[in-house]
Amino acid sequence: MKKRLIFFVAFLVYVIAIFGIKYFEGQSADANIKTIGDAFWYAIVTLTTVGYGDFYPVTFAGKIIGLIVIIGSLGVLGFLIGEVTVRFNQYMEKKKSGFWGSDFENHYIIIGYNEFGQKVASQMVHAGQKVAFVTNTKSDLDLIADLYSSKNTFSLFADYSNIEALNKVNIDRAKRIFVNFDDDSETLVFVINLKKRFPKANVVVTCLNPSLKDTFVNAGIVHVIAESEVASKLVASYLFEPYVAMYTEDLIATSFADEDTDIQQYVIEEDCDFSGEEYITAFMKLKMDYNAILIGMVKAGQLIKNPTKGTRIETGDYLILISSGEAKISLEKFFGVKEGE
Repeated sequence: MKKRLIFFVAFLVYVIAIFGIKYFEGQSADANIKTIGDAFWYAIVTLTTVGYGDFYPVTFAGKIIGLIVIIGSLGVLGFLIGEVTVRFNQYMEKKKSGFWGSDFENHYIIIGYNEFGQKVASQMVHAGQKVAFVTNTKSDLDLIADLYSSKNTFSLFADYSNIEALNKVNIDRAKRIFVNFDDDSETLVFVINLKKRFPKANVVVTCLNPSLKDTFVNAGIVHVIAESEVASKLVASYLFEPYVAMYTEDLIATSFADEDTDIQQYVIEEDCDFSGEEYITAFMKLKMDYNAILIGMVKAGQLIKNPTKGTRIETGDYLILISSGEAKISLEKFFGVKEGE
């Protein structure tokens, strides 16, 4: 407010000086500043430091006022440049912090950024998915910007207690939200508030304490991963069947190279050739044409690991298969959708 008042007073003095030049110069026959338009042109040329020299004061009083205009021009120009710079920096800072929001749709949201969240995001971004990050630490914004392209990622700096801020990451249009906090109690409180505000949000959480798994489920979280349980199963597998464990670990990772293999899921749309076909028919075609192995399906939200003979594939079902990175492009073209949901 103080800056605006100072600028207004300076501008008022500047305008009065322009009228003063016109008044005094208008009384001299030798003057070239004869109209108010000439005076304004002289002031503008002086302000922008162009200095054409087509108009200039010749009277003593006009020169004194002209000196005021010259000195005042430096102040006004400095103020304007400073204000533009400050406003531009403020705009860029707000953009960097995600203040203006994202237009992402059918994307994934990771709330809470750390090394684990980074690894999860890297897998998803490499698979061609869009990811929006929410963090309450400003330094994370630079780390995320250095790692990922702004085309596939968006970052929002926000207080985790401000649930309404999640509207800026289009939470209503996100496929899933991963809550990635280091403390189980903090995660539980957050997801309760999150589900209260966004009841349809499809949330995934990890918990350090397996005994809290049922508590999270009762809070409306369908997908709860107990990190110790997953790790213990993998370690046990490495102990007595290491090659199975190696194969399993490789399959659950996103393929980075053409020769890499991973598990993928594709939704069956109405115009897909497999819609209405038997499961075994799809199994044979995928193996013969794409060297992909069909290992299961999802029907009406239920995972079927080994469908029985006669099971038919319908629109809206998901097929789960093992494929190489090389075949992924061809498979996405065949199904007409990208892998995932």
